[in-house]
Amino acid sequence: MRQTRTLAVPVTAAVAMTAVLAGCTTTGSTSADQGGADAATATKIRTTIDVPASFDPAKALSLPDYQLARDSYDTLVRKDDGGLVGGLATQWKNTPTSATFTLRTDATCADGTPITPTVVKGSLDRYIDPKTAAPDVPTVFGPGNTVKVTADDAARTVKITLARPWGDMVTGLSVASTGIVCPAGLKDLKALAAGKAQGSQSGPYILQKSQSGVSYSYTLRPEYKAWPAWRTKIPGKVAKTLEYMVSPDPTATGNLVTSGQLDIGKIDASAVPRFDGVNGQSVSVSRFSDFYLLFNERPGMVFADVAARRAVAQAVDRAAFTKVVSKDTGEPSTMFVQKGVPCNDPGSSFLVPTDKAAAATVLKGKKIRLVGPQVVGPAGAGNQYVQEALRAAGADVTLSNVDLGTWVGTVFGKPDAWDLTIFADLNFLGSLANPLGHFVGPTVSEGGGNLGAVKNPVVNKAFAQGTEAATEEARCTAYQTAIKGLISQVDGVPMVNDPYIYALRKGFSAKMLGGSLDDPILRVTG
Repeated sequence: MRQTRTLAVPVTAAVAMTAVLAGCTTTGSTSADQGGADAATATKIRTTIDVPASFDPAKALSLPDYQLARDSYDTLVRKDDGGLVGGLATQWKNTPTSATFTLRTDATCADGTPITPTVVKGSLDRYIDPKTAAPDVPTVFGPGNTVKVTADDAARTVKITLARPWGDMVTGLSVASTGIVCPAGLKDLKALAAGKAQGSQSGPYILQKSQSGVSYSYTLRPEYKAWPAWRTKIPGKVAKTLEYMVSPDPTATGNLVTSGQLDIGKIDASAVPRFDGVNGQSVSVSRFSDFYLLFNERPGMVFADVAARRAVAQAVDRAAFTKVVSKDTGEPSTMFVQKGVPCNDPGSSFLVPTDKAAAATVLKGKKIRLVGPQVVGPAGAGNQYVQEALRAAGADVTLSNVDLGTWVGTVFGKPDAWDLTIFADLNFLGSLANPLGHFVGPTVSEGGGNLGAVKNPVVNKAFAQGTEAATEEARCTAYQTAIKGLISQVDGVPMVNDPYIYALRKGFSAKMLGGSLDDPILRVTG
């Protein structure tokens, strides 16, 4: 799988990845996942994964880290179509500064230890400890916040209190990195990171064997009962064994599915006709990565000038970009997020319209260093499209079409080495606040998340109002004001939400509910 969570370098670049949820009480039943019953009668699922960096959920940095954390470590809540549902918690009540979770009674660790409020507190205390340096702490609890966790075993409740309002905390606790690590894992952190801490698991699967960079095999815990209380019907059964194979080439992955060596595999949009309804095969298409243009606005740079930024927005055609990147399986975005994100305005009147003639009057002769990750379309085709669109407007464009590691190192670590990038954003929480974190506050070199050194007072003020808003209506209003402030000054240009596409052999299914990018639900249906 090719996507890497770019928001985690540095830690503070992830602070705005949040979703809207405040001041409500939610209750979910503890009935089993529809796929949990008779799971032992199902066999195995063979699928693809990229190389994980760590098996410690708190240390998750790249997408495979999150996906594998889902197998072994349960979170308090989970995302479903239409909102959150119970995970380890059956119900919760929250305000902008606190949340109280009531735990289910049937959850146990892999070594038989009951998952009590004290166990949950121990895991969360380690998660928020600065020594842990968990990348998602600012995302879950708010940037720079003070967090206190208390446990009441008699009442089966865990209460989390914040020093400052952060209405997005409950949704933050649905992210895989907050998965509860049992006491056995906390006692041996080195083994936890290696996936070898026996008894550390709170979730359904245990890593049985692995070949680093090659394959990873997980086995279902036969006694496991704590399946999420999904509202959405999940067809099929959970597999007794999950086998992950590292297969970074989508074409090779497709061949493995066709030959029967894989059951579920990540493919590019160009390969969809090869599988959709062919020989009993199918495809699963989910909204996934948000692509948008982000400018380096530091003094002396070509895009410190708003007129130059506006000309770039006029030169690119979002519909053409969508066709190049995702073969029309993606959706052009208006506010840097997928259309189902709360608070999103699907209108387009506030966007800069395409005007190639006007762009040419400004861009002619401009020297532009474009840096883009190769995940933007097949082999970075989206980067190449932007280069050619700007060249057609008369600009002198040098393109660095690079792997994710090089892209991160350049955009996050070399502020003087680039002018424009196509940002590949993973919005795990499904939040309008998420992209804003890359345009506000201190720069990356100053310890913040502001990649392009943007200075937009309207955006800064509205974002601050949104993060501390006490109601959903106020938060939406503030975030929309901030996003439109970005667009009006062309600090960024929303482009497209690129899909995540699985090729499926007959008898297998894959779902991502509620925009849960880190939570693919794989099932045996045949």
